Amino acid sequence: MEGKTVKKRRIGEEKLLAIIFLAPAVILILGMTVLPIIIAINTSLHNTEYAEVKEFVGLKYYIEILGSKKGWNSIFNSITYVLMSLVLVIPLGVVSAVLLNRKMKGRTAIRTLIIIPWVLSQTVTALLFKWLLNSNYGPVSYIVYTLTGQKVDFFNSPLAAKLTVVLANVWNSFPIVLILILAALQSISRDVYEAAEVDGATKLQTFFKITLPLLKPTILTSVVLQSMEYFNMVTLIYTLTSGGPFDATQTVSVLAFKEGFDYWHLGYGSASSIVILLLNMAFSIIYMRILNKKED
Repeated sequence: MEGKTVKKRRIGEEKLLAIIFLAPAVILILGMTVLPIIIAINTSLHNTEYAEVKEFVGLKYYIEILGSKKGWNSIFNSITYVLMSLVLVIPLGVVSAVLLNRKMKGRTAIRTLIIIPWVLSQTVTALLFKWLLNSNYGPVSYIVYTLTGQKVDFFNSPLAAKLTVVLANVWNSFPIVLILILAALQSISRDVYEAAEVDGATKLQTFFKITLPLLKPTILTSVVLQSMEYFNMVTLIYTLTSGGPFDATQTVSVLAFKEGFDYWHLGYGSASSIVILLLNMAFSIIYMRILNKKED
């Protein structure tokens, strides 16, 4: 009986210790994620004047977003921006990781150089591309003019601006995918490849039949993480194009930022941010279902 009492006391002490250690992390998560979401939902349901929350207006701002061309255009831009970026980032990250996983001279130096774009802030990346592609003095524009005899403005055409923003994002963010895939590659046992080599499998067959299937969980994880980052991305797009030309690169996140901080329409901006949250949730659920099907 006494032994049971001591055991219960020990379990209680362990639970208390766990709560003490977990409490700061839980409080931080609640303060940094849950509380801002609650505040944003509350603000999106009220009329605002600068930073002051006023009368309740219900779903007015959501109806404005979903009932206007500007709102749907921003949603479409967000989805296309995410998908176009992923279509380039994931294959580039996988191929680069496979190449850098091989033994070669200067591999450490090459890895360091490739990671540099990810280390740079989105603001620096945007300013760099703004300079490179400037129609008057940009090096890329000068090369194009030298070869074709025509000036190209990468920021005046809606399609060119979209592609420019996507390419800048790909250059800035693909190293993180590379790092994740490289870590996954190094966890694959060499015995698997040696067995495939004994069976006479070519390098191409080894990649598609062994490497790629084993990398699928990591690839899908990368897709989820990058999707969330791209949906929430403001700095790169805002600095590079400010959502122009003609709102061609204005995603929901840029719309939320401009409405909230440029025009002080906090209610509309908060509603836009909740739309971003819903888009993130929808895409994450789709990815998780795909991952679960693959595991089954």
